[in-house]
Amino acid sequence: MPDENRVFDVAKPGRSAPQPTSKPVIVGHQPTLNDPMMKDGDSSLNFGTESPTKISVMDHSGGPVITPPKGSASTTDTDHNSWISTPADEPTPSHVPSPDLNLPEEPDTSPLTDTPAVEQTASDGHEKVPHEAAAANQPVAEVPAPDFTGHVEGLHLATPKRGGHGKFIILVLLILLIGAYLLIDSGTIGSGINLPFHIFKQKTPAPAASTSSTQSKVNTASSVPAGFTKYNIADTTVTFAAPTAWGAPTSVNDPGYTARGGTNKSDGTYAYIVNFAANKDVEIAVTSAKYLPAARGSLYYDFLQWCIGTNDNKYYLQTMHFTTSADKTDTPATITCDQGPLAGAQKIDDSTILITQVKANDGKTVIGDVYTKNLNNSDLPVFRVKDAAMTNGADIKQLLGTVKIVAAS
Repeated sequence: MPDENRVFDVAKPGRSAPQPTSKPVIVGHQPTLNDPMMKDGDSSLNFGTESPTKISVMDHSGGPVITPPKGSASTTDTDHNSWISTPADEPTPSHVPSPDLNLPEEPDTSPLTDTPAVEQTASDGHEKVPHEAAAANQPVAEVPAPDFTGHVEGLHLATPKRGGHGKFIILVLLILLIGAYLLIDSGTIGSGINLPFHIFKQKTPAPAASTSSTQSKVNTASSVPAGFTKYNIADTTVTFAAPTAWGAPTSVNDPGYTARGGTNKSDGTYAYIVNFAANKDVEIAVTSAKYLPAARGSLYYDFLQWCIGTNDNKYYLQTMHFTTSADKTDTPATITCDQGPLAGAQKIDDSTILITQVKANDGKTVIGDVYTKNLNNSDLPVFRVKDAAMTNGADIKQLLGTVKIVAAS
């Protein structure tokens, strides 16, 4: 049988449109063998007028198309199934060969890459394209896929350690507390805080500070109450406030002696006696500790400060003793707390006591209630108030709270 140019395709290779589902296969960049199915016969046949056709593969949303070369006979072919025209505003589609009807179809597992096609020209003048290598059943280099079947080390999340910072914070707080305690104990800060125990030696408060505190209390207590009037006993540093309703006060001096008897005369004031015009039941007496009274019977204000017995803790009164010379002259001697114990004595405050229903020298006549207040003064150490009616106790207690020794001018 004579040789014939046989073509098994419905259309000649390179003359028909690609199938809608056809895809170019790019498998590599190395030279490949000629695909006999893509030629009209063996390699010795030539169609004469056909010029080599260049085929480019492009990724296009409408799929690859075949573009014939200029001057080719196909440009005048009226067969509308041979070519697919490209709109003017779109890029020219690439030529792809028709599917090989003589080769069994195999599923395409090769990934489509954007690697440009490599143009190869064979010795017979025909250009070879990458997809021809696949048609020639040439072995394709396969890229090994990563093996994920091996052992994969799992992630181990370490449990955060707790307590490290907490211990440090507790230690710092303890140091701060100890430091604050030492500062307070040393008197650097918080001098008014009383600690349960001391590390540093504590300073004993100075007596001057205690005197200042006492003086402040006296000044506050000496303020004039409502309805009272302040008075000063003449020729003394003693002041007090009495109810205005008692009327104007008057003062009488009881003469005193540093030497009593014979032709000696008074050379001082033994006691200052104050009476009120509108209240004859109340009398004030301030007694001196330097002079002796005139020779007479004992009176309620002839005693000095009150005191407490050293053994029985009962209330007593001080008296000034005297000595008598050969010429029968009396002079002041020692002061002793020896009059008592006092019946009916009761404490009003730290400096004042009340002796109720005091009797006269005869031991029978009741002269009234006597309030005795110790003063911080060496010349006039005691301030007394006698209430003959024994009904003025409330006002007298307020009066005693205003008694004050002022500085001499």
